[in-house]
Amino acid sequence: MSEEKWSERDPPRDFRQLLDDEGHLLDGADVPSLGDDELVEFYRTMVATRQLEDTMLNMQRSGEASLVARELGEEATPLGAAAALDEDDWVFYTYRQNAALLHWDVPMAKIILGTTGQEPETIAEGLDDWDSSVNFSPDYTPVAVNVTNAAGSAMTDRFRDRDTVSMVFIGDGSTSEGSFHDGMNFAGVFDAPVVVVVQNNQWAISEPSQRQTAAETFAKKAEAYGVPHERVDGNDVLAVYDAASEAVERAREGGGPTLVECVTYRMGNHNTSDNADLYRDEAELKEEWEERDPIDRFSTYLGNRNLLDDDRREEIRNEVDAEVDDAVETARSVPDTDPMRMFDHHLHGTSWREAHQRTEFQREQEGENPFTDFTGEAFDTEQWEGHGPDLDIDIAPLDPGEDDVETEDWNIVTAVNHTLRQEMSRDDTMRILGYDIGPIGGVFRATEGLLDEFGPDRVIDTPLSENGIVGTAVGMAMRDDRPVPEIQFMGFSYPAFGQFMYAVAKMYERTGGDIELPMTIRMPYGGGIKALEYHQESTETFEIHAPGVRVLCPSTPYQTKGLLASSIRCDDPVVFMEPKRIYRGFDEPVPTDEYTLPLDEARTVREGEDVTVLTWGAMVRHAESAADEVDADVEVIDLVSLSPLDVETILASVKKTGRCVVVHEARRTLGLGAELSALVNEYAIDRLKAPVKRATGYDVHFPNNDIEDDYLTDAERAKYAIEAVMSYEY
Repeated sequence: MSEEKWSERDPPRDFRQLLDDEGHLLDGADVPSLGDDELVEFYRTMVATRQLEDTMLNMQRSGEASLVARELGEEATPLGAAAALDEDDWVFYTYRQNAALLHWDVPMAKIILGTTGQEPETIAEGLDDWDSSVNFSPDYTPVAVNVTNAAGSAMTDRFRDRDTVSMVFIGDGSTSEGSFHDGMNFAGVFDAPVVVVVQNNQWAISEPSQRQTAAETFAKKAEAYGVPHERVDGNDVLAVYDAASEAVERAREGGGPTLVECVTYRMGNHNTSDNADLYRDEAELKEEWEERDPIDRFSTYLGNRNLLDDDRREEIRNEVDAEVDDAVETARSVPDTDPMRMFDHHLHGTSWREAHQRTEFQREQEGENPFTDFTGEAFDTEQWEGHGPDLDIDIAPLDPGEDDVETEDWNIVTAVNHTLRQEMSRDDTMRILGYDIGPIGGVFRATEGLLDEFGPDRVIDTPLSENGIVGTAVGMAMRDDRPVPEIQFMGFSYPAFGQFMYAVAKMYERTGGDIELPMTIRMPYGGGIKALEYHQESTETFEIHAPGVRVLCPSTPYQTKGLLASSIRCDDPVVFMEPKRIYRGFDEPVPTDEYTLPLDEARTVREGEDVTVLTWGAMVRHAESAADEVDADVEVIDLVSLSPLDVETILASVKKTGRCVVVHEARRTLGLGAELSALVNEYAIDRLKAPVKRATGYDVHFPNNDIEDDYLTDAERAKYAIEAVMSYEY
C-alpha cells in the first residue's frame, strides 16, 4: 500500500457566514428570525446527534450494529438546511443527515435500527406509532440517485401547482455522478421547486475534493444548468438556515431550484469500515476545523445571548443521554426479522414462483429437504394465498367478437396511442415523459396528438437522458403520480439501469411497502426494422432478473390495449415491452371502449397435443407459422408476462404434450429460454419425450442491416426446432 497521502486544499472562504470561527456574531450580520426556544433546540439537536452517533459507534464496535457513518463536525449543515422546510415538504437524504431526521421528530430508535439490520416491516412493528410532519424518503446509499428522484418529486409539485418543496442532500463526491447532472438539468429545465444541498465535507471516502472537479467551487456547477447557487459556511448553523430558507422560499414561490454548497469537513472516518489515516494527513486541516466545531461555535453564540450557560448545557447533555439510553433499549427490544420476510413487498399479489420459493424456504428452515418437488404440485403453496397486498386491478376484458362490442381495426402503435389517450383522460395523475414524444408524437408516432390534447405538463418532452427520464419518473411516482416514461429503444435503456435497480425495482421493498411506484416504462424492443446500431436490442433478461418489477410483452393490438391499461393502473412498476417488429405488421378488431386484461396470465394461442411452443411478442406469429408448416399438433403459448411467469399454464401444457420448444429473439445464453428450460426440467422431466430445444438469436452482438434477417429468429428456425423434438427418440 502506498505511503503517499493526499495534500488537502483549504476551500475558498468566500461563503455566507454569520458567526466567526469562535461563534461570535459578525459585524453587520442579519440574524434569521428564530425564537429563543428554537435556537436552544438547534443546539440540543446537534448535541443529540453527536451523542446518538457516538453510541451507535460503540454499538458497532460491540457487534450490535453494522456500518455507522457519523456527522461528526458536520451537524450544522443537515440541521440548518432541513429546519428551513415546512410541513408536508419532502427530504431525500443519504447516510449523514441524522440531525435533519431528529429535528423533524424521527425517533432515535428508528435511526439506530437503520444500522442493526432489521427489515423495515420489523422496525415499523417494533416501534410505537410516530409521525413526522415532513416526509422523508428512504436513505440513499447509491450516491446522487436521490437528486434525480427529488427533481421528479418537485416536478410533480410544480405540475400540480402545489407549494411543497423537495430538498435533497448529497456529498461533494456525488456531484461527479451522472444522476447529479441529470437531476440538476431536469430541475433547471422544468423550474422544479427543489433545493439541492451539497454537504461538502471535502472527502468522498479517500478521494479529496480536487479529484471531483476542476471548478473552483461545487456551487459553480449549478451555473451550467441555469440554477441559482449559494455557498455557505457549513459549520455555521445560522448561516446554513439563512441560505436554505431563502432557497426554500424561492422554490415555494415558483422561482425554481437552488443549489446550496455547505462547506464543512469530515472530522472522522467515512464510516466504521474506513481508516482515514491511510490516505490523508490529519495534521493539515483537522486542527483548524476542530476550532470551528459547529456545536462549540453555536454554544458560544447562545452564551453571548444569555440563552445558554454551563448549567443548562449540562442539563441538556443529561437529558440527551437519557433519551439515547431509552432509544438504545427500545432498539434492542425490537426482535430479529422473521427470515420469511425477505419475500415481502416485491410485487402486489402472490405469483407461483413466490409461493413455491416461500414453501421451499419454509422446509429448509424446518430441516426438510426443499428440493423434493419434481412436479410443481407436491408442496402446500396455497398457504400463501392472500399473504401480501392484492394486485387490486379490476380485470374486465371485452370480446371483440361479440356483436354488442364496438371495434375498430388497429395495429399495435394505434392501440398504444389510443390507450394512452384513454388512460390520461381517465386519470389526471398520469403523465407521459420522454424525448421526441411531443410535437412529432414519438419516433413511432405512438404519442401523436397527445401534446395538443393534454398539454406540456402531462406530455413532457424531456432532455435527452434515459437516466433522467426514469429517475424523475421515480420521484413522480413516489408523489402519487402515475408516470409512463418512454425509452425510445430498448438499446437506449442502459444509462438508466442504475435508477432501474436502485429505485424502480427496490423502492417498494426497501420501504416495507410504504412507498409504491405505480409507473409503466414503455420500451420498444427487438429487430426487424433495419435500424441503426443499438436500435434492435432484445435484452429483456436484464429487467426480468430484477425482483420488484413486472415485465410484460403483448403480441397483438387487442392485447396491447388491455395490458397497457392494466399496467398503468397497477401499483407495481412495469416494463412494457413493445415488439416494434410488428408495430404496424397487422391490424385486428380492438374494442374502442375501456377494457383490461390480466397481468399474470399466459395465453394459449392454439391448442395441440404433440409439442408445446413457449414464446412471446413478435415471435408469436412466427411460432404460429411454424406450427402450420410441421407435421405435428402444436400448442403455442404466448407467455404475455415474462416476469412473473404463469408457471401453471406452462407446466400444464408441457406435461400434456411431453415436448417443449422455446422461441425468442434474444440471445440464447441466459435468455429467458434458459429459465424456461430449467423450469420444465425441474418439474416435468418425467413427462418429457425429448430434450427442450431453444430457437433463439445467437450469442453475438446484433449484426448490421445486411445480415439482420439471417440473425433473427423466424418461422423457419422455429420449425426446425419443432421438427427436431418431434423426431427425437430415446
